[in-house]
Amino acid sequence: MKKLILFLFLSTSLFCFGQGKSALKDVQSIKFYGVDYSQVKVFGADESPLQFKDAFRRINELFITEAKKYNVGKQLRKEVTEISLDAVNQVNRNINESELMTTKTKYSLDKEQIKTAIEALPIQKTPGVGMVFIAQFLDKSKNSGTYEVVFFNTETKEIIEEWITEGKAGGFGLRNYWAGSIHSALKKL
Repeated sequence: MKKLILFLFLSTSLFCFGQGKSALKDVQSIKFYGVDYSQVKVFGADESPLQFKDAFRRINELFITEAKKYNVGKQLRKEVTEISLDAVNQVNRNINESELMTTKTKYSLDKEQIKTAIEALPIQKTPGVGMVFIAQFLDKSKNSGTYEVVFFNTETKEIIEEWITEGKAGGFGLRNYWAGSIHSALKKL
């Protein structure tokens, strides 16, 4: 009986996973908006919130300055028609520094927080599909960053598809260390 229940659960989860990927099947191109750190919590790091806010801006710049290495379109096999970091830079500048660091060893965003983050992005409402990484948890003790990958309708801001990915952090300096987690997460797209 336990094997039957396990089989049914696994079959159902495979079906649900296939449903999500099919939502993106017909999407030919996307607009990429970078990494939104407005909801993130940082655990176990010695740097100040101000240092992190500066690093977040510099990490997003890598999508332009090191476009070959941080190539979202290549990983997704989709054309990226626009890379616009203005929206995430604006919400990232407004991060409440007193709420950035945490002593909790786990943190994740719920569906409502993700929806609110997408709605808060100050983007032009034009037809198309947008993509953004929403940073959830940067855990220095485990050298990892957790991100929500979100695809949304840029006109209505309705979420089309989302999933969680994780990346291994590494590198010299605050920016490079956490940019390593983005690069690692990109490879898993």
